[in-house]
Amino acid sequence: MTRTAGRITAFVLFATTVSFLISMAGSSLKSTVQVLFLPIADGLDVNRGTLAIATTLFAVVTALVSSAVGHLAERIGAVPVLAIGAATTGGVLILCAYATDIWMFVLAYGVLGAIGCTMLSFVPLGVLADQLFRGRNAGFVYAVLTNGAAVGFIVLVPLWTFLGTTLTWNRILLAVGVVFIAVLLPLSLVLVKYSARQGGRPTPSETTLWQGIRTTFQNKRVRGLILPFFACGTTMAFIDVHLFPHMHDHGVAPAVSSLSFVLLGVLEIIGSLVAGRLCDKGLIRTTLMGAYLIRAASMLLLPFFDSAAIVLLFGAIFGASYLATVVATTVWITQIVPKGTRGTALGVLWSLHMVAVALSSQVGAIIADVEHSYLPMILGCAALTTAAAILISRQPDPNETPTAPTNTTPVAATTAVE
Repeated sequence: MTRTAGRITAFVLFATTVSFLISMAGSSLKSTVQVLFLPIADGLDVNRGTLAIATTLFAVVTALVSSAVGHLAERIGAVPVLAIGAATTGGVLILCAYATDIWMFVLAYGVLGAIGCTMLSFVPLGVLADQLFRGRNAGFVYAVLTNGAAVGFIVLVPLWTFLGTTLTWNRILLAVGVVFIAVLLPLSLVLVKYSARQGGRPTPSETTLWQGIRTTFQNKRVRGLILPFFACGTTMAFIDVHLFPHMHDHGVAPAVSSLSFVLLGVLEIIGSLVAGRLCDKGLIRTTLMGAYLIRAASMLLLPFFDSAAIVLLFGAIFGASYLATVVATTVWITQIVPKGTRGTALGVLWSLHMVAVALSSQVGAIIADVEHSYLPMILGCAALTTAAAILISRQPDPNETPTAPTNTTPVAATTAVE
């Protein structure tokens, strides 16, 4: 291996490792509120529906900024976007820790938190995978990068659950915020510096944000992927916002709920890696259809949470589909969307996804307050994911039509050769 090739390989490995860690930590902004949802509501003296305004606003703001974040990642590079997101997320966690009023918490978490989390989300990670390995094992690389969130389920959710029995929610948020500022921000800045030395900054696209959005919506094949992804958003919102309260309503023991999330995280890792490999082998449509059908089956287990075995089975089955839909949809879009608008297209995809999250977050909370049950929400999610699988089955296979131009060489290598 030449010195140049070795340097490029080291950069790619370092970028992948740091991005994975940032992805894992980035999930903590949502997972802390997810696990501590009821204590936060009690601490701020509000009901579930009122606190859900924060999660709903979070989803709305994420929907509004996702396209801009994708476009920004394509213009300045995904690595600087991740660094900005780390700084913003750390500050938001500290600010939320000191919130004494519900509306202060809503604005901090729902607005600033959404912006910071979007900069650490699947949108810039999807752009990063494309920038590192364009067209070569992109599905598997993207699965590796996004698995930081899965590791978060395995490690962080049980940690928050344990800490919640001994510490107040304020102290937990404060501690996580300090870790972001003291550890992850410096690490991300090192990656930015390393990336600049390797010449890894992409050539800015001449396409404007609005041109990219318009091009995305004019593409019938992209629209055919975005619409089913709405179902992905509704089910993910149930996990992020309503699953722990649903478990509480069914009297699920903390040890069982923690183990369920561990299983969810483990199967999420396995499922995403398998999905990434299958996509790289050309089985994109089959993978996406299967993921939606598995998701629908898992949602039908939720009404039976009086059984600990069903709770654990749900974690395993839902986990297998959790990132599979994300990986397959992302790979599909990067194949059919031309270079220069891929980041914007992924942002549009996640914008609609977060609209679904916002609706699911607020509607689910209202249903729970009124009906004292999540059953109508659960059945609706199962119907949507089944419909998504049917819609995907009607889409033309991406391998049967010309794909977008790709480059099989890491971006850093391309620049170094030039």
